Amino acid sequence: MTKIFFIVIVMLSSTQQTETDLYVIEKPSFTDPRQCVQFVQINTYNLIQKAKLEYPTREIENIYCVAKEKINELMYGLST
Repeated sequence: MTKIFFIVIVMLSSTQQTETDLYVIEKPSFTDPRQCVQFVQINTYNLIQKAKLEYPTREIENIYCVAKEKINELMYGLST
């Protein structure tokens, strides 16, 4: 089975919030984590701007390439 990797942008928590927000970008998706990392390196500025549109008052903590199965576990408590 081919693994699919998505870009995940982790937003910094504010002092009032206890949960971390994850902004998952599903398109483009990648079958090779190296391709995902390379895409993020080339497009970091655009990815940050996209996240700021969704979370205008939040700062970016980090950007990761994460396997779809791991995202499901993180967000929904599902294991595949």
